[in-house]
Amino acid sequence: MDRTCRIPQLGEIDSDNGEFWVENPFEMPEKGENLSAYERNRVYLNAGNLEFIDASFASACDIDADSRTAVALDYDNDGDEDLLVGSVGGGGLRLFKNEMPRQNSLRIRLRGIQSNSPGIGSRITVKAGEKKIVRDLFPANGFMGSGPAEVLFGLGKSDLVDEIEIRWPNGQTQVVRDVSVNHSIEITEGKQEYQSTPREAP
Repeated sequence: MDRTCRIPQLGEIDSDNGEFWVENPFEMPEKGENLSAYERNRVYLNAGNLEFIDASFASACDIDADSRTAVALDYDNDGDEDLLVGSVGGGGLRLFKNEMPRQNSLRIRLRGIQSNSPGIGSRITVKAGEKKIVRDLFPANGFMGSGPAEVLFGLGKSDLVDEIEIRWPNGQTQVVRDVSVNHSIEITEGKQEYQSTPREAP
C-alpha cells in the first residue's frame, strides 16, 4: 500500500502483444499506459434449448471499445429490450435498438407498501396458457450502471396472461388474473386494482 513502492520487472515482456511493465502503477498515466483491453463486444442470440448463436457482427454491437457498462432496457416502449453500452477511454454512451421481430410481451412494475417502494426482491410468476415464466425483480447492476426496477416478460403468441403471482419481499403473496398483453402495468402491494398502459401491438 506504499505509493512510493517500486516493483522490478519480473520477467521478459512481449511488447508485440501489448505487454508492458511500470515499476510503480501510480506512474502509469504519465507514461501513457493503461489497462484498457480493447476487445470486441459479443452478443449472443438465445435460440432455445440452451443453444446460443453469435450475433455480434449482425447486431453491430461488436464495437472495438473497452466497454464497462451494459444496461438492458426497453427505452422506446415497444415491448423488447434494447441495449445501452458505456465504454471508457473515449466515446459516449451507445444505444443499440432491438430490431428483432416483435411478439407479445408484458412489462410489470411494482409499488411496495409494506415492502420496499420498487418491490426489489419480489418473485413474479406469469402464467399464459401453457407458459409459466418466473422472474426475480433484481435490477442488473454493472460498473456505474443499473437497469430499471421492472420486469419484461416475452410471451410469444400468447394473447392473454391468465395469472400473475407476486411474492413480495415480506413473504406475502398476491395474485392478479386475466391481464392483457402488450401493456405496461404497475401493481401495488395489497391492491387488486392495477394501473395499465397499452402499447401498440406487434
